[in-house]
Amino acid sequence: MPSQPALALFDLDGTLTRRDTLSDLLVRQFGVIRCAAAGLRLSPWLFGVPVGRVHRDVAKVHVLRHFFGGMSEADFAAIGAEYARQHLPKLLRPQAREQLDWHRAEGHRVIVISASVAEWIRPWTEQEGIELLSTELARHDGRITGELAGVNCRCEEKVRRLRALLDPAGYDPIYAYGDTEGDTAMLAIADHPVYRGLR
Repeated sequence: MPSQPALALFDLDGTLTRRDTLSDLLVRQFGVIRCAAAGLRLSPWLFGVPVGRVHRDVAKVHVLRHFFGGMSEADFAAIGAEYARQHLPKLLRPQAREQLDWHRAEGHRVIVISASVAEWIRPWTEQEGIELLSTELARHDGRITGELAGVNCRCEEKVRRLRALLDPAGYDPIYAYGDTEGDTAMLAIADHPVYRGLR
């Protein structure tokens, strides 16, 4: 009987990368001054998250709507592609890069499962030859609304998306790498869960 293939699941922000890709993209695209001004304007939502008064998904939508709401799909895709190809690779942690390369060399199925938005990740994952499950943004009349298309890809949603793609029982072993409580559900289904171990 042939052995089952192995599966490797990676969170992106803080696990594969040294810092959050959304904030990094915003600073690169819009500049520090504009981002600081937006931070002040959005402070009721941003500061409400750590004290438990605002859900993180609500704060995220306010940020995305502020910067990208009304932008054409073509412009948004171009911004994301430029970031994914030119900047995201430079944020990868060396140890995370090595582990990712090891899984690929071993022929494992590798999937990045991220709460960040597909447009600034997918060009990189396609370049790497690996798969992606991530948050998507809503569109209307060819423009980005800033709203989420479906559920933010974190916590249990990571596992739900994965199960919609494949049956985890068909893989042995399963490796998973994460760094926050948003990765706990994904780590729980792994034979080899690694929490903050790629630093």
